[in-house]
Amino acid sequence: MAPVPSDEMSKNPTMMSNADYALLFEAIFEQETTGVAVTTLDGQFLRVNRALCRMTGYGEAELLQKSFRDITHPDDLESNQEFRQRLLSGEAAKHTHDKRYVHKNGRPIRVRIVVTVARDVSGAPQSCATLVHDMTATMETRDALRESEQRFRGMVEMSSDWYWEQDAALRFVHLPGAQERHFDSETNFDPETTLGRTRWELSDLGDLPERVWERHIAKLERREPFYDFVYLRRSKSGGMRYLSVSGQPVFDREGQFTGYRGVGKDVTEQIRAQKALELSEVRYRTLFEVHPQPMWVVDSKTLAFLAVNEAAVRHYGYSREEFLSMTADQLRLPEDVSELIKAFEDQSRSYRYRLWRHRKKDGELIWVEIVSFNLEFDGRRARLGVVTDVTARLKAEDEAHEIGRKRQSVLKGDESA
Repeated sequence: MAPVPSDEMSKNPTMMSNADYALLFEAIFEQETTGVAVTTLDGQFLRVNRALCRMTGYGEAELLQKSFRDITHPDDLESNQEFRQRLLSGEAAKHTHDKRYVHKNGRPIRVRIVVTVARDVSGAPQSCATLVHDMTATMETRDALRESEQRFRGMVEMSSDWYWEQDAALRFVHLPGAQERHFDSETNFDPETTLGRTRWELSDLGDLPERVWERHIAKLERREPFYDFVYLRRSKSGGMRYLSVSGQPVFDREGQFTGYRGVGKDVTEQIRAQKALELSEVRYRTLFEVHPQPMWVVDSKTLAFLAVNEAAVRHYGYSREEFLSMTADQLRLPEDVSELIKAFEDQSRSYRYRLWRHRKKDGELIWVEIVSFNLEFDGRRARLGVVTDVTARLKAEDEAHEIGRKRQSVLKGDESA
């Protein structure tokens, strides 16, 4: 998945940046209530979180030596295989499946998994991101999320690697320093195969869409400067290298065009890192959207909702568009708003656990537990919240308390008799 262009984000401030999704992914991955795993297409574990380790009884190192098949209940192996085949065939972008695992101590665990296949730009499956929800757990308490310590960093811009000149026919005529600075033993290009040819006549070019070359040539024919034109070239060792060139037209004293001159740089490592980042961003976006608990990001200053996931939309009854036009105080009772504003004044990097009353779109009043932490979101101070509806649990506790109170009252009455 390609990163969101910055000009599109400026038109739509509610869109999440790649860095925001990366931060959200790490926060989601390190939370303690839902198992998260990244696997190969055949189910081999590549990365697991502590919740999944605790759920299955295995340590991280043990799970990384196993696959989902190894911990699946024998009676569920056939249905699990059918499920994975449907998923990989592209039948659905994401899929939910109920099954049983076997704990390390031998006891069965009933789980609900949500699996999404990360695909490259051609649609070919690359890996799987899986959320594992323990259906046998009481879910009476929630541990706080750990602040993510891993953040993706931008690539450092590389300096120019070589200088080039072309004549009026756009043939390379001069490559000073190319042998020493770029066409070396590592990339293994030969400047002799370049001199006397245009850029598109080079014999070792990699595939590039014809329309890309057409646009580039049209710009040259208009004698316009160009910047960071990227193309592929094969080295003598057979490896493809991404080269970025920038150039300016040159004119003599009479104003006659005499050619181009410019600089070039090898951006192979940058491009590869970007492609790897784009594939991982598919997982970040997916995990936020398919997480089974309602999640949102709220502007710390205005209390406006900046992002909400599908679980929040389903649970509260508001559409995504409605959510993004609302502020967090609109879910609260009027008497709770001052406490909400006070809570948002806390800008520490620690996780916070709070109990709130919320009102759904249909007017239903619910009690929720929210684990939250502050973060930078699209240039704003914001807060990510993970929501758990505890209304039924609190009601059960109240009923149990009332039964106990009545029992004590009856016993005291017997004693006085």
